[in-house]
Amino acid sequence: MRARLRTAAVIVALVATTAACSKDDPPSPPAASAPAATPSMPAFDPPTRFAPTSAALGEARPGDVLLHGTTAFLAGDAQTTVVEIGSGHRLSVLTPEQSPITGNPAAAGHRPVLIDLSGKPAVVVPYAVEIPASGTVAARQAVELLVIDAADGRLTKTVTVDAKPAEGDFSLVARDHVRVIGGRGSAVVLGIGKQVTVAVDVSTGSTLWRDNDFDASALLGDTVVGLTAPDSGYRRSITGLAVLDGAKRWSALSVANAELAAGGPSFLVAVGQQTDGKRFYTLIKKDGTLVNRTKGEYGAGLRCSYDEAAVTVCAIGNSQPLFALDSTTGDDLWQLPATGRRAPRMTVAWHGAVYGTVNNAAVVLDARTGTDKEVSPGVAPVAVTVHGGLAADPSDGTALMFHPALG
Repeated sequence: MRARLRTAAVIVALVATTAACSKDDPPSPPAASAPAATPSMPAFDPPTRFAPTSAALGEARPGDVLLHGTTAFLAGDAQTTVVEIGSGHRLSVLTPEQSPITGNPAAAGHRPVLIDLSGKPAVVVPYAVEIPASGTVAARQAVELLVIDAADGRLTKTVTVDAKPAEGDFSLVARDHVRVIGGRGSAVVLGIGKQVTVAVDVSTGSTLWRDNDFDASALLGDTVVGLTAPDSGYRRSITGLAVLDGAKRWSALSVANAELAAGGPSFLVAVGQQTDGKRFYTLIKKDGTLVNRTKGEYGAGLRCSYDEAAVTVCAIGNSQPLFALDSTTGDDLWQLPATGRRAPRMTVAWHGAVYGTVNNAAVVLDARTGTDKEVSPGVAPVAVTVHGGLAADPSDGTALMFHPALG
């Protein structure tokens, strides 16, 4: 398998283990899985066939949605809509207190993230906002977080992350969208633009720390992993910081043209260029240990989906290849294309299934083996629960529809 990867001239590799945390680690955030099915909503784990009929839930980009139980969180440019998927009933429509920045397409992206807040699941949605001028204080940009009760869709609070005068404003958020990297307890880590990371306590609203020269990519346990600012040689260090105070824990590797991607709670992958000009990839543990470091002609555009069970599936760019790893051992499981088989364009992986399309036709693969599990699923969902999946309306890419599971 590894030899085939090297000759393919591209690499798509990421591992996310489900190894148990040490006794000193706080519990991991809850997975976005569904509770027991109600009589009116059949359940299949995982679903592989979806009804052609659907219910319109709201508007959001396909990457800015979250399914939790029977509730969908759709984070649009100016508001977040919370909908009960069975009935289509809107539980709430939530807007930031300040005006969201919506004019620049580069500012788009409001992916909802599920966290465990004081033992209760909560959803955090980030927005870049504009704070108007007041008196002698000029207008400025900031980040506003919507903190939502995951059970009932109620807005519990908003948290505004504002730059201190000595640190400059957040004017860069008009060019690069803000994102939630992850949460650990009440600590939520934000990425702002290309080179600012901020950790916020959403219980108190206080900023725990800010690093203007760090681009966070993943939260592994209580360690934030990302890339430092480029040095004079345009090289960056893969570094781990403590989530509570931003203290440096380790620095693993100096690289150029690097990409980091996360697909689970314990590992991420780095793809980059070494000092000799050769490309490489390596899996990185939360303590900074490098695993399976390999040289090769590895390409760019890595994206991965952890199935919240035992497999991480990755793709490179918007096309092939598709590649799967065991999320506990990191072993290669399968790769497509293969002899006589094409690689689908993955939309998401969930509970042992990989959803995607081949020549615009939906297909479901077995995440463990890569074999076809269902060749006529009806749709290729972008988010899945046992009750069904969310998919974009073919005539409107931002209109999200819920398709009930049939099998």
